[in-house]
Amino acid sequence: MKKASVKSWIEKQAEHGKITFTLEELKAAFTEMPLAVLRAGLYREKKRKTIVGVWRGFYLILPLEYRGVGMMPPGEFIDKLMAYLGRPYCVSLLNAAAIYGAAHQRPMRFTVMTSNPPLRGTVKGANRIDFIAKRSFGEVIPAELTRRVKTQYGAMNVTTPEFTALSLVQYVHASGGLSHVLTVLAELMEACHWEQLPDLLMKNVPVSASQRLGYMMDRLLGESAAADSFHRQLTSRFRLHPVPLSPGEVCNNSDMDAKWKVIINAHPENDLAD
Repeated sequence: MKKASVKSWIEKQAEHGKITFTLEELKAAFTEMPLAVLRAGLYREKKRKTIVGVWRGFYLILPLEYRGVGMMPPGEFIDKLMAYLGRPYCVSLLNAAAIYGAAHQRPMRFTVMTSNPPLRGTVKGANRIDFIAKRSFGEVIPAELTRRVKTQYGAMNVTTPEFTALSLVQYVHASGGLSHVLTVLAELMEACHWEQLPDLLMKNVPVSASQRLGYMMDRLLGESAAADSFHRQLTSRFRLHPVPLSPGEVCNNSDMDAKWKVIINAHPENDLAD
């Protein structure tokens, strides 16, 4: 009988539909094999481009269609990676917007929202995974803020369309700037419903970000009905104070929108507008 090897063990995992494994799983399968021998087997498989080390002790088994590029899209394995790290998560910002059809451009980064403490971003092949840590997230992200979306090889958690819109404005610099966010919002609005927002959504986003989003919906995108509904819910929960449309920019002699209390210190443009 042919002796089991790291190569044959990985092939067997792939035959059973697995696309990831951990070093601990490998060690459990070869209890009598020295760690140095196991690592040598992993190195050979990496050279053959059958596996990729995504995180320390966490490996991706590349299906045949991805071996040419040497990597899979992060959405295919992010669910398993975050489970390995023991972190709650949701795919966010431009990546979430693209899932809802607001794909103005292919996002250059894959952004994942998780709990504290922050995780360092990682680059694998042409893919960069960035992490945003939210203090308000504990061991579980509220279900009202996410959706479960199927992928080719599994599923992933994604921010709801409304939470995505608010997050794009909150993290505007990580989302390509105001004009890019406005352009993405123009396509994202179709997937959003502002009639009855959960309290947890409003509490997990700064009021200033809600004001900026409301202003952009109302004054720049012409979504007046949705903006009015959003405004009623926002002002029933919070008191609005003046905030700049573009954080960090000067506000000298800038007008302020009376309804949203937004100081108009920038003039973003929607690239999709006629």
